[in-house]
Amino acid sequence: MIVVGSLLVLALFLVTGWAIATEMFQQRSWRRRVESGDPRIVAALIEEAMAAWRRARPPRGLPAALWAGVQGAQLVAVTEDSASLSASAEAEFRTEEGRRVQVASALDEAMSLASRIVDMLLYDVPNLRLETVRVDVYSTFAAEDEAPVQRPILTTTAGRPEADAMTWEAMTPSEILGRFETRYLRTPSGQAAPIDLPPVEGEPPMPGPRPEMTE
Repeated sequence: MIVVGSLLVLALFLVTGWAIATEMFQQRSWRRRVESGDPRIVAALIEEAMAAWRRARPPRGLPAALWAGVQGAQLVAVTEDSASLSASAEAEFRTEEGRRVQVASALDEAMSLASRIVDMLLYDVPNLRLETVRVDVYSTFAAEDEAPVQRPILTTTAGRPEADAMTWEAMTPSEILGRFETRYLRTPSGQAAPIDLPPVEGEPPMPGPRPEMTE
């Protein structure tokens, strides 16, 4: 029995060691491919991280609506060291004394969403260190025929040097975006107005399975 137990422990040790070694080799391979400047690998790593966020529950203390905005974000374009994403935000309402009252405008929600996505893209994508992240946030307006249409209300381009110098937890979304290249329009009533977006740099992510890793 002692021999059998020892063999089982040894087998478990070998299997665990093999799994750890395989993961280490794979992580190293990802990093080498990123360093080679292949935008396809950058896109694959971001898409993989975003897929994990879509499966995850909201982090403790994070509003469910904000997390839903993160989960609904879409990767638009990548370069060897940057990424551009789009997302959607709407005004938040609640019932007070029998009436629906706006408690946060679409622009307020867009600021919270954009700052959160920038934070996660810069610091929460394994094996990837982006230098620049751009986030465009859209909201719903009525077209001339009164049909709903999404238009951009905020764009921000965040650089790593500015991001690394900030104390994120001590700052509001507005303060965070104020450190970056951010543009939006607020009407006299405090609501968001549509804006024009600058051209997006990079190439769109290619559909299909992620690139294979080779040693």
